[in-house]
Amino acid sequence: MPTPEKVPEAVLQAKYRQALGLHGKGELGAAEALYREILAQMPESFHALHMLGVLVGQRDDLAQSERLIARAVRIDPGMAAAHANLGNTLRLLDRGDEAMASYDCALRLQPDNARALKGRGLILWKRRRLEEALACYEHLLRIEPDYADGWIMKATVLESQGRNDEAIASYRKALEFEDVTDPDKVRYVLAATGSEPMPAASPVRYVRDLFDKYARRFEDHLVTRLNYRGPELLVAQLRPLVSTPRIDVLDLGCGTGLCGPLLKPWARSLTGLDVSKKMLEEAARKQVYDTLVAGELTAYLATQGACFDLIVAADVFIYIGDLSGVFAGARGALRAGGLFAFSTEVSEGVDSRLQGSLRYAHSAAYLQRLAAETGWLVESMTRHVLREEDRQGVASNLAVLRRLA
Repeated sequence: MPTPEKVPEAVLQAKYRQALGLHGKGELGAAEALYREILAQMPESFHALHMLGVLVGQRDDLAQSERLIARAVRIDPGMAAAHANLGNTLRLLDRGDEAMASYDCALRLQPDNARALKGRGLILWKRRRLEEALACYEHLLRIEPDYADGWIMKATVLESQGRNDEAIASYRKALEFEDVTDPDKVRYVLAATGSEPMPAASPVRYVRDLFDKYARRFEDHLVTRLNYRGPELLVAQLRPLVSTPRIDVLDLGCGTGLCGPLLKPWARSLTGLDVSKKMLEEAARKQVYDTLVAGELTAYLATQGACFDLIVAADVFIYIGDLSGVFAGARGALRAGGLFAFSTEVSEGVDSRLQGSLRYAHSAAYLQRLAAETGWLVESMTRHVLREEDRQGVASNLAVLRRLA
C-alpha cells in the first residue's frame, strides 16, 4: 500500500487556522474533519490534539476529550490552557481531585488563567470551601472585571455564606454587562431572594439547560441519593380511579421516563413531553413511550384537543408558579371524565412562592380553589414526602383531579 504523500507543514498550519475559525463559529463537523486531517499527517500535533479534545468535549464525549487533551499535555506540559481544559473535562467527569490538580498546574504556569480560576472555584464551592471559592472568583474579577458570569459565580458563593445583600449586589452587577449568559435566569434568582417580582414560571431556557446538563446522572441522583418516590405514590393514588387499561396517557415533563413503566400497563398510547431533548433521549432508552415530544408544556397543551384520558405531571409544577394556564390547558386536552394527577411542593400561608431552591411551592388551598374555578372535581389531595434535600424530607401535595363534562 503506498505511503500517503507528505503534506507541507505550512499547509497544515493553514488548515489549523481554518479549523480554529470554523470551531469558533460553531461548525464543529467541519472543524473536526480538519483537526483529524492534521493529526493523520502529524499525530503528535499538540494544537490539533488539544483543540480536537475541546471540540469532542463540547459534544459531551468526555472520555475521548480527556484522552485527547491528556495526550496533548504529555506532548507539551508547559501550556496552561491545556491543563485548564483538561481540568474542566475531569470536573465534568466528577473526578474532582484530578481536576483540581490540573487547575493547579495551569495556575502555576499562568497565575491569571481565567478558565482555571473559574473551574477551581466551582469545585471549591461544591465542596463548601467557600472562602477559597470566593478568593478564586475575586481573583478572576480582578483580571476580567467585565466578566458577567464571574459576578454571578461570586454572588452564588456569597449567597451560600448567607451574605445576601452582597450577593444581590453581585447579581445586579452581572446584569450591567451585555455578555451575561442568561439575564432571565439572573432575574429569576433575584426574584427568589425577594428583590425582584416573582415571575409566573421559571425561564424556559433555565429549565432546559438545567436538565440537559443533568440528564445522564438524573435518575441516580434523584432516586438513589434523594430517595425520590413521586411516580410510585402518584400511581398509587390513581390505581383505584383508572377503570380501564386501554387509555391515552400524557406524561407531562416526563424527564428520563421514571413514570413511563408505571403508566404503560394502562396505556393504549403513551406520550412523553419534556423541554429537555437530552432527558427525552434518556426516556427513549426505556422503550415504553409511543411518542416523545420536545416542547414547553403550556404551549403543547394548547394544541391538544380532548385527546387524552390521563395526564400525569410528577415533580413538574415546581417550575411553574401560576398554574391557571396549566389547569385550563390540561382540561382542554382531556376527554370528559379524564384524570389529571400531579405533585407540587407545599407552601404554607400563601398561594404560591418561589423558594431559595429556585423551585415553586403551592398551597393545597390554592390548588383546590383553582380546581373549582376551572372545572375540576378533586378526587384526592394528600400530603407526602416525595424526596429529600439536605437530608430533610420535602413536603409535597399529591392531587388527582377529574375533568367535569
